[in-house]
Amino acid sequence: MKALPLQRWGILAIFCAALIMTQVFWYDFAPILTYVSGHYGVSELSASLLILVFPVMSILVSALAGGLIDSRGYRLSLLIGTGLMAVCSLLRVIDSFWLLVLAQTGIAVAVPFVVTPITVLVSDWFEARDEAKITGICAIAIFAGLALAMMVSPLLFTAFHLAGSMAIHAVAAFLLFLLTYLFVRQRQYRAPAIQAKAKAQAPFQIKSNIALLVILVASFLIQGCFNAATTWLEVVWSARGFGIDDAGLAMAAVVAGGIVGAMIIPALATRAGNTLGVMTACLVPSALLLYPLFSAGSAAWGVACGALLGFFWLPLLPLSLTVIDEAVPKSHAGMAAGLFWTVGNAGVLAMTVLFERIKNLLGWQQAVIMLILCMAAVLCVLLRFAPAMRRHLFIHSREA
Repeated sequence: MKALPLQRWGILAIFCAALIMTQVFWYDFAPILTYVSGHYGVSELSASLLILVFPVMSILVSALAGGLIDSRGYRLSLLIGTGLMAVCSLLRVIDSFWLLVLAQTGIAVAVPFVVTPITVLVSDWFEARDEAKITGICAIAIFAGLALAMMVSPLLFTAFHLAGSMAIHAVAAFLLFLLTYLFVRQRQYRAPAIQAKAKAQAPFQIKSNIALLVILVASFLIQGCFNAATTWLEVVWSARGFGIDDAGLAMAAVVAGGIVGAMIIPALATRAGNTLGVMTACLVPSALLLYPLFSAGSAAWGVACGALLGFFWLPLLPLSLTVIDEAVPKSHAGMAAGLFWTVGNAGVLAMTVLFERIKNLLGWQQAVIMLILCMAAVLCVLLRFAPAMRRHLFIHSREA
C-alpha cells in the first residue's frame, strides 16, 4: 500500500489521540483522590486502586498484546484497546466505587493494546530515517495525556461533577474507537510464505540479544525511578513546608520540559546516528538533578530543576523504544515492545514501593540517593556494554 502523506499523518494523529486517552484514563483520578475517598467512604489506599491497577495490568497484559501484534497486526490491537476503553468508560458513569474499580481495571487491560504498537506502527508508515523523530512525537502524546489528566480533569470535575466528567470521557472514548475503526489501516501485510517462515523461526533469544537485554534492564530502573520520584515529590515537599500547588507546578514543569526534550533530543540522535551515545548523555543530568529537585529551597528553583530534569529524562523513553525496534527482527517487534512495557511497569511498582520504605526508615534524603545510584547503575551498564550493543545493532541492520 502506497503511503500518502495525508493518510500517514492522519493515522499518526488518531494514534496519538489514543495514546493521550490512555494517560487521561490512567491519571484523571490522581488530582481528586481525596474527593473520591470521601465521596465513596473508602480509604485513600483503596481509592488509589483506581490508579494502581494500570501498572499491574500492564505487567500482565503487555506481552500478550505484543504477541497479538506480531501474529495478527497492530490494527486489531488498536481496535481491541480503543473498543475496550470505550465500553469500560460507560461503567464509570455509574455512581459505584467498585464498579469504578472494575471499569478502571478493564481500561488498564486495554492500555497495553494501544501503547505497545508504537514502534511497529511507526516503522510501518514512516521511513527509517524518521522513526526516532516520530517515536518522539508518540512519546510527546503520552506526556501530553499525563499533563491533560492533571490539569483538565480537575476542571471538568469542578464544572460537571463526577458523573458529568465521566460521561464526557466516555463520549471521547467512543469517538476515538470510531475514528480508529474507520481510518486506521495497516500498510504492510506479510505474505503467507513470510508469515509461515516467521512462525517457523524460534522466538528471539533475550540472552543472546545484548542490546535488548540492556535496554530492558535500563527500562526497569529508568521508568521505576521516574515514577518513584514523581509519586513522592509532593509528599517530601509537603513535609518540607511547600504547598500542594507548588509540587503540582513542579510536576507540570517536568512534563513540559519532557515534551520539549522529546521534540529535540530524538531528532538530534537521528542526525548524529548515535542513539546510545545520546541516551548516555541524557542519563548524567537526569541523575544529577534529582537531589536538587527534592531539596529545592524555593518553589521557583524546584520548578526550574523539574523542567531541566524532564527535558533530559523523558526523551529516554522514545530513545529506548528506538533501540528496541532496531534490536529485534520485525516479526518479533511487537513482543519486544511488550516486554519493554512489562519490565518498565514492574520497575514502576518495585521502585515506588522501595522509595517509600527507605523514606520511612532512613529519611527522604537516603531514598533520593538510592534513585541516583540506580540511575548511575544504568549509566555504567550502558557504558560497559555500548560497544557490544553497537555491534549487535550494526549486524542486525545489515541482516535486515
